[in-house]
Amino acid sequence: MIIASWLLTFLFTGTAFAQENRTITGIVRDVTGEPLIGASVIQKGTNNGVITDVDGNFTLTVPADATLSIAYMGYATREINLAKRKKQGDLKITLSEDTQQLKEVVVTAMGIKKDTKRVGYAISTISADELVKAGAPNFASAMYGKAPGVRITQTQGGSAGAVSINVRGLTSITGNNQPLIILDGVPIRNGGTGKSTDFAEFGNDGQIRSNGLVDINPEDIESLSILKGASATALYGSEAANGAVVITSKRAKSGKLTVDFNAQVMANLPAYLPKVQTVYGPGTYNTAYSDYEKQTGGFYQRTLNGQSYKSLRSTTLSFGPKYDGSEVLYWDGKMRPYQALTDNPWKELFRTGWTQTYNLAISQGTETTSNRFSYTFMDEIPNALTGSFTKHNFKLTGSYQLAKPLKLEYSLNYIVQNVEDRPQTSLNLYSGFGNMFSTFLDIPYLKQSYVTSLGYRNTFVGGNATLTPEESWAYDPSYATGVNNMLWNMYHHHSDETENRLIGMIRPTWQITNWLSLRAQVSTDITDVKQTLKYESEQPNSLYDPNGSFQSINRRYDIVYGDVMLNFNYNINRFDIAATVGWTGRYENMNNMRVSTNGGLVTENWFDLNASRYTPSSTLQRMELLKTGYMGTLSLGWDNYLFLELTGRQERSSTLKDQSFFYPSANLSFLFTQAFHMPSWWNYGKLRLSYGIVGNAPETYTANIVYEQGSDNGFTWNTIPSSWGNADIRPEKKYEYEIGLESKFLNNRLGIDISYYNNRVKDQILSTPQPSTSGVKNVLMNVGEVANRGWDISISATPILTRDFRWDLTANYGVYKNKVVKLADGVPYLEILNSGGSGIKIQAVEGQPMGDIYAQVPQVNENGEYLVSDKGLYLNQTELQKVGNINPAGVGGLFNSFSYKNVFLDFSIDFRIGGDVINEMNQYATAVGLTPESLKYRDTEHGGLSYYYPGDNNSSGIPVQVDPSTGAGPNGEIIYHDGIILPGVVASTGERNTRIIPAGYYYNTTYNWGTEAEQLTYRHSVFDNSYVKLRELTIGYQFPEKMISKLGLGRLSVSVFGRNLFYFYKALKNYDAESSVGTSWANQATVGSSTTATRSFGVSLRASF
Repeated sequence: MIIASWLLTFLFTGTAFAQENRTITGIVRDVTGEPLIGASVIQKGTNNGVITDVDGNFTLTVPADATLSIAYMGYATREINLAKRKKQGDLKITLSEDTQQLKEVVVTAMGIKKDTKRVGYAISTISADELVKAGAPNFASAMYGKAPGVRITQTQGGSAGAVSINVRGLTSITGNNQPLIILDGVPIRNGGTGKSTDFAEFGNDGQIRSNGLVDINPEDIESLSILKGASATALYGSEAANGAVVITSKRAKSGKLTVDFNAQVMANLPAYLPKVQTVYGPGTYNTAYSDYEKQTGGFYQRTLNGQSYKSLRSTTLSFGPKYDGSEVLYWDGKMRPYQALTDNPWKELFRTGWTQTYNLAISQGTETTSNRFSYTFMDEIPNALTGSFTKHNFKLTGSYQLAKPLKLEYSLNYIVQNVEDRPQTSLNLYSGFGNMFSTFLDIPYLKQSYVTSLGYRNTFVGGNATLTPEESWAYDPSYATGVNNMLWNMYHHHSDETENRLIGMIRPTWQITNWLSLRAQVSTDITDVKQTLKYESEQPNSLYDPNGSFQSINRRYDIVYGDVMLNFNYNINRFDIAATVGWTGRYENMNNMRVSTNGGLVTENWFDLNASRYTPSSTLQRMELLKTGYMGTLSLGWDNYLFLELTGRQERSSTLKDQSFFYPSANLSFLFTQAFHMPSWWNYGKLRLSYGIVGNAPETYTANIVYEQGSDNGFTWNTIPSSWGNADIRPEKKYEYEIGLESKFLNNRLGIDISYYNNRVKDQILSTPQPSTSGVKNVLMNVGEVANRGWDISISATPILTRDFRWDLTANYGVYKNKVVKLADGVPYLEILNSGGSGIKIQAVEGQPMGDIYAQVPQVNENGEYLVSDKGLYLNQTELQKVGNINPAGVGGLFNSFSYKNVFLDFSIDFRIGGDVINEMNQYATAVGLTPESLKYRDTEHGGLSYYYPGDNNSSGIPVQVDPSTGAGPNGEIIYHDGIILPGVVASTGERNTRIIPAGYYYNTTYNWGTEAEQLTYRHSVFDNSYVKLRELTIGYQFPEKMISKLGLGRLSVSVFGRNLFYFYKALKNYDAESSVGTSWANQATVGSSTTATRSFGVSLRASF
């Protein structure tokens, strides 16, 4: 409340300290006397400014002692102090060309800094402020829509959940599609701690896991660049076929000691939970009715303690009677009104999460030294009902000028984090067909009663053995099974995980002459994870893990990296040359050990390996990799407008056969606005052309040819595995060319960057089927090829710039198309994902785009009419047919920044156009009658037809539609009103279908699990996943410098923000468009077993001393 009061108090006081103003007029010209259109004239230190008109004139009201800053693209900026002017009257200002003005530096591959005008390939940059303004839990989550051609996917695990970055679509069918992460010039681990390509977003224990990039603290980032094409990343060889994200850490600037403090508190509310129907309760459809159910409209008769009660069936189906408020026997043994207890069963299983983050940074620099220390503390309560997450992030960066020619730079980042009870996937609730639950489930009561007073898992009378039968439920509530499982796992399956990670770098540079330097660096990335799993005893004397179980897991992943580079730079008149030769080496070592009790514990809930009933079981996984390479670059420049660069890398890997691989590239940059005389409003123009070859290494040990070993009765034996390695396997190779255009107009008020790229990724590493006579099922081979092409477009503009108001706008869009050009001979398709008992698949099909979805579709006759079985259901085709594709046609975003005096407002919108998603959750929920869509045909109000069973024989009788003239059966049969006749023709007769079936039978069969001939199952689970989302919104106030300087502050701002606020448009109804089950490219297309999405609101305070 104090911060909010400050914000409201000072929101409209920005002019309280204004001095006496005066109006200044003038004209801005170049040295030839030509007026400069669109030159900016700004009061220094403020947003108060204007631009010159078509005649170069301007008018501006400023304080009498103000300093004016006059700037124009390509010209040296001038400053004029009005208090020191001797002459009064109009200002006549002349600007001269500035040959150094275009020297904007970016960090490229291998940490090489370059003037942007020399770069002949596409680079996208994101400012440090954009990464931290809206409370993103990590830098990748802040990148949504802020770079063209870059797509972000985040698992719903909060700050501890994995994040995927995809640059320009998919390049590998079965391999890695993630970019390389570079921190301060050093490649770091991005996957999980299992293996190099394992992103480990979901563990075998059902927990939502993390990946390496989330450890990087956004508060410590100075700049972030995305290298997209093969030419940009060729110096990284087989590591960067999918692009690279280059991060540079903040360093101290020369000057006095500076202290920065940031505080942020954020509430994370469960959002976008599925909607359910609240009209019908638990029960089956009428084909399974007992006589009692026929007479009562679906209610079930249950006997308890010798007395009969009106009750409900134990079923996961929600095709029971309509809610009517009558008294029924609940599974707690008490009578309750039969009415919907909730309109959203899932909301009771989540809570409001909280995240608080505090950062303190101290920095100081001189001409010879600089040091910056940063500490960040994060504490998070997740949306899950249990668990916690804390992280401590220490960062130290600095440099020392040891002697005039020798400089030493260093960086040290230590992260320690503890995760108690990681959020679990909601598989049992969202995607498990057998565990759906109804709106008649009293979840608050279940949360109190799922465990007995003795701490065991509760059950129903007649269930497993229990020491407290008086606490047991009256009958088995099948529709509570999923929630019961989830509650027990959350509260009684304990996971305690501690991770320590150290990323360190030391980099000496020797400036041998003013044109020759030698740079070397050594770095390490060490991750150590210790985890314990404690599963409490569910039942006394249980046959399954009696007395509970215990596991101890130790994972360690070490990376040691080093490089040496000799750099040469020389100018000869209008010609300049730069060259680099060097060596790089990278060693990786992974050890993963898991030890668990065997046969349960000898003493109940004594969580120790010594308590194992039998000899503890253990598994050990090890991996080593050494990769070395020689690299070189040659850059030539002519007259400051034409630049050519050539690069090459020769690489060798210890896990591949004794051979090396060469990765060359070339790029050309042409500044035509420097070469030719252009209109004054066209400030900057550059053409880019590049070509490169880059690799994608196979997973470590994939190429090994090994036998599987086992033992039996004291004998050891070896067998040939079903999948065989290949000693001659090579990295996949990406061949890409790119053309680009950069232009800036109207004194940088308008800019555009367009890139077209076209690549082919050859030597795809695929497991190819082999004849049975070979002795193996599959052999790893370089056989496939994938083609990609697309456009990246970025537009930046400042539409409004006045004395008090400024509006900056950036729009990004990326579109691409790909195709599987070739697979192995005789292999028409490759299966990437198989779900629903083979009812739906994602496949890579030769000649088709990657990510095609294949599912069951109905049979049709020659007239296109659906074929219906004798049971009244559609018949499926025997072969799966293409029903969609997971890849979007385009992704992009819109970022807006407004400032009025000292008030600022920023918001970002990102969008996805096209691309389908597999929503099995919706399908299974429809199959059990839980979704609002399943209300159709359930009664007359919802379009259902009236019918009866002759003789009231529901079990085997064929339903007959009621004669509308009588509205009754001929013999007084019971009338049902949930009938449906599927349009089509009967396959066996060719006649129009007239078979009426119950709606519940239709839904439960058509949307069920499996591939039966009369189940049109998984076509119904494929949906368009286009959306437009308000991702971030920030409103804040920057306190005037004169106000806060009296408090010893250099900067002070407060803001409120929101994340994932709402969708402007969402094609996927009732579900979050980003509820993917993982970060692999196939799993990103599946909605289901993630936990809930969140909508976040927070407040932030930033101060500098």
